[in-house]
Amino acid sequence: MIRREGDLIEMEETGIMGFPFVSRSLVRLRPPDTWEADGRSNMGHTHNTYRLFSETYGTRLEMTFDLHLRGPYRLFAPFARRFTVRRISREWDDYVRAMQSGR
Repeated sequence: MIRREGDLIEMEETGIMGFPFVSRSLVRLRPPDTWEADGRSNMGHTHNTYRLFSETYGTRLEMTFDLHLRGPYRLFAPFARRFTVRRISREWDDYVRAMQSGR
């Protein structure tokens, strides 16, 4: 986290998804159950929405991503889609296991 002012959080993320990326995001908290993130990176920009829903057996997280790739990333997107979906799915599975174990 770079800074927080009320319901607005600025953060930076780095990682490797087949190639290195650096992303800077502004996250807007919308209590009690929603938050939105606008991100810019070397790959392009995105607007993400997250909502929590109470369910009979726990809580469901709904995520919506509006991703706009630029340059060479846009050209390779059709080929990288399966890889990216598998990679992100594994990461979310890791998050769920961590939350369930209390880490």
